[in-house]
Amino acid sequence: MEDLLQKIISKRNSVHSYIIRHEPRNRILINVAIICGVIGTALAGIPAIGGAGAIESIKAATQPSLPVWQLLCIGASLSTMSATIATTLRSNHDISNRLAKAQACEARLEMLELLLTNNQIETKQAIEKYGEYSSDVGFIR
Repeated sequence: MEDLLQKIISKRNSVHSYIIRHEPRNRILINVAIICGVIGTALAGIPAIGGAGAIESIKAATQPSLPVWQLLCIGASLSTMSATIATTLRSNHDISNRLAKAQACEARLEMLELLLTNNQIETKQAIEKYGEYSSDVGFIR
């Protein structure tokens, strides 16, 4: 029973480390996608909403006069590209789904540990549950 308890604790620690390592990355990718998407839309919207008058106003405010159309297009393209890259990285690596599985597994393992330490579950049943929970997070090494 002590061996099983140590395995559960070790697995919980691995899962917790995974969560700690990947949760900030997930948050950063979400924020980058949102912020860059908004910036790209805003930059593209300036000439669309303001028309030539908006472009001329921006040109007049800069000394010397800058190629405003090109700068807006480049800015919108780079922002949109950054948003697309962040979204694609997040979805290709399946970060949000894996994080959800890891968080659920961590909670289940904690409950299993409590049941086992308080003799509220038979060893055979605990082993089966440990295998079931561990298989849900096979992506964590």
